[in-house]
Amino acid sequence: MAKPFIAAYKAGKTMPTITTDQLIYWYRPTPKGVNCDSTDNAGSKPAGADLVKDNVYVVSLLTAAGRVTVNSGGTVYAFDAPAGASAIAVPFHVGAQSFALDGAVKHSAVSLKDIVGECVCGIYNYNAYVGIVPPPKSIPALDSDGLGFMTRGQSQCEPKPSLPATPGEAASHTGATSTVFAVATDTPA
Repeated sequence: MAKPFIAAYKAGKTMPTITTDQLIYWYRPTPKGVNCDSTDNAGSKPAGADLVKDNVYVVSLLTAAGRVTVNSGGTVYAFDAPAGASAIAVPFHVGAQSFALDGAVKHSAVSLKDIVGECVCGIYNYNAYVGIVPPPKSIPALDSDGLGFMTRGQSQCEPKPSLPATPGEAASHTGATSTVFAVATDTPA
């Protein structure tokens, strides 16, 4: 998401030039109301947990105006996004999260990470899950040292990486009209 802003800054421009249509989304995997006190190793919600909103956040980077649709757990939100960079936040709902762009080029994707109303791995997880529509053609693999660092201290469940095992391959699943892609793991950091 930062690339067009960095390029604009280096060129002395105040606004980025968008050359590729893209949606970037992020959200937490559980609502803030989920109670993990009995299973979380800290025994209580993290400080400031009540300050966070149960939202899905979407940034659209568009070469021309388009329509962005977010389906959060079966509740559909749609908005018209202008050319350039814009952002929205919509309330999230438990269930699958999907995203669509109807613009110069149509794109859609279903996230690999549902929002669930339970304690994943028995802990509070306020880490953002991030995705991109359309997915990049290649992404780097997480090496064993990186995975080991992420999983150190995790005793309640095994990590389930959604990044590819082979560098350069995107983790994807193709459905009838969508591509599924993720850039995070199922393991809370």
